Amino acid sequence: MSKHFRQLLVGLVWFLMAGLLASSAASYATPGSTVAPGGPRDPDVDDGVSEVGVEWDTDSGARPYWYDSAIGVYNWLTSVGWQGNFKWANSQTWEEDFKAAANGGTEHLWVDTVDLALVGTHGSGAWDSFWGAALSSVWFSTTEDDQHLSPGEALLSYGDGDLEWLAIDSCSVLNDGSIAYWATTFNGLHLLLGFANTMYVNYPGDGSYWGFLMAPKPWCPLCPTLNVTQSWFIGTDWNQPAGVRARVLAEELDNYNDYIWGVGYVSPDYAPDDDFWWWDHVSGTPEPRPLNDPLTTLPIYQVVPRQVNGTYVQGVGQALGLEPAVYSSPDGSYYAMTGSGGDNVLLIVLAASGSYYYLDTDLLWQDPPQALPASADEARQVAMNFLVAHDTLPGVFGFDPAITPTAVLEGQTQGVPGQVPLREAGLTNPMNYAVSYARTVEVSPGQTLSIVGPGSRQNVYISGNNEVVGIVGGWRDVQMVAGSSVPVKTSDDAWSDFLANPETAVAHVPAADLYDLAGNPAPALAYYEQPTSLGQAELIPVWVFVADLYVETAQGLAPEGLTLLAEDAKIYVPASAEPAALPQATILTPPPGTVLAPGETVDLSGAASGGVAPLSYEWSSDVDGFLGSGPAVNDVLLSPNLRTALPAPNVVTLRVTDANGLTATATVEVLVVPPLVFLPAVLRP
Repeated sequence: MSKHFRQLLVGLVWFLMAGLLASSAASYATPGSTVAPGGPRDPDVDDGVSEVGVEWDTDSGARPYWYDSAIGVYNWLTSVGWQGNFKWANSQTWEEDFKAAANGGTEHLWVDTVDLALVGTHGSGAWDSFWGAALSSVWFSTTEDDQHLSPGEALLSYGDGDLEWLAIDSCSVLNDGSIAYWATTFNGLHLLLGFANTMYVNYPGDGSYWGFLMAPKPWCPLCPTLNVTQSWFIGTDWNQPAGVRARVLAEELDNYNDYIWGVGYVSPDYAPDDDFWWWDHVSGTPEPRPLNDPLTTLPIYQVVPRQVNGTYVQGVGQALGLEPAVYSSPDGSYYAMTGSGGDNVLLIVLAASGSYYYLDTDLLWQDPPQALPASADEARQVAMNFLVAHDTLPGVFGFDPAITPTAVLEGQTQGVPGQVPLREAGLTNPMNYAVSYARTVEVSPGQTLSIVGPGSRQNVYISGNNEVVGIVGGWRDVQMVAGSSVPVKTSDDAWSDFLANPETAVAHVPAADLYDLAGNPAPALAYYEQPTSLGQAELIPVWVFVADLYVETAQGLAPEGLTLLAEDAKIYVPASAEPAALPQATILTPPPGTVLAPGETVDLSGAASGGVAPLSYEWSSDVDGFLGSGPAVNDVLLSPNLRTALPAPNVVTLRVTDANGLTATATVEVLVVPPLVFLPAVLRP
């Protein structure tokens, strides 16, 4: 088909369809279960069907893992019988889907028609005309209605329909200065989950862990289920680097007892009142150790692979006193063990690394204990006693004894949204201590460097009566490669490279208009360890910068001009001076501007270079999702982007991942012409 003919065809089709598609959408519904144990559903606000909906924006492919986060929770829930109502991506992700009808939005037709929803995109800042203040916002790349959702635009709108649980997988939306305003969006909503500061878009995404942990596990019939809050906090431990503050808002304390429909207790839809609750959990790891002397090279530390199988998992479980039965997920990614009858303890082991998470599901982030350790020092001692008594756990004494573990008291806090801005807040329900350990490796005589990143975490959680109710650990075994080293950039050069291309950061950082280092600690040199669900061949040399991040407030709406997005955010910049240290991705076919006729297929091909071999290739589309793996995928049938009334492209993304979990992406826009006769599955009002 000639280019000229295709252009004529596109114009003809959209002329004929202008009336039908003036406001159209595509739905991705699948048959689902209507089971809803755990509490009665109000027939006036709930249709009795367990439903999930997700939206995400990968920022033109630069942060592809929001796709994994959103589609992860969607797939986990639909795999156990939930109905999938919508999954909108990029140009199909609209602010109006979360905005109250009173403000011109359609949240009552989208996000409030499902029981659980997640949106993954940038957190930002905007002038909120209702509250007359510059507040945090959820950013959208489209302009339906506009690019910023602020809390005043969703006032008293969430939960008056179906919605019980909403996750905002974004930086700093639930920050201290805006949290009380977001609490005023509740109107039957049970929990609003997100982050109080910078979060990082890592594979496989917070939502993917969240869905896996909340959902029942048919492959492990004796595994206790986890509630909504526990699952969000554990996903943070697994997926986020140090210092990320996960935050969960609730209308009433009882909401924190929620499980998803079908697996446990679900609280009522409480009417909004003059107070609310929030609960924070920090992905704890002590601060990286500063350099004693400048370094121009670093030794290469290889990861020593573990043989993670049933025998390995049994060894971990035996150290914790669990039953001998070992369960494995169908895809082989997870193993599990349980305690003896009725004690509701659970061990999950990740096959990629041998890392583990052990918890008492009745006590970790659950009911207030009677007597916590009297001080942080006492909590550290309780944790150390536990480690000594369980010294056969993998890597349990791999921490640096010269660095004092952090000990943080976690608990629930009460606030009063009627007194906006929030004037008083106090820690009213202390729940547990979290003790976190630091890991280092030697790089020269007398000089050690910290290991940072999600995989570097060893936390011990202590509840009442000095009982250890959780531990995350099992960091990877590593060994120095004798006689090998990598040249290291100066911190100035690394920072300049980051500013030129922020996508080179190891953990994908939020987009900001200003990254300000002034007044923050000097950068630290370290090694980065990826989330333990990933394979990793070598530790990654990084410079760790601490910056304050600012975004421009929506034009013309606030005189301030810049809004603080995140304070003291860590930015992990690759330190290797090797030109080919990072992978690169290129899409060869189809070329930009390709137009496909109805039913016409296309061949995808790409090339990659750099990074640590082997390289893996994954293709996806913002309309169709996963398309295939490998350098070439042939005869791909792409779908038209039918959510907007005007022609919109189907954006195809190639993601290349090296053996260290570092990624590169490339995108291409393909216009897919819809059939001449087409009735959309869902007509927008």
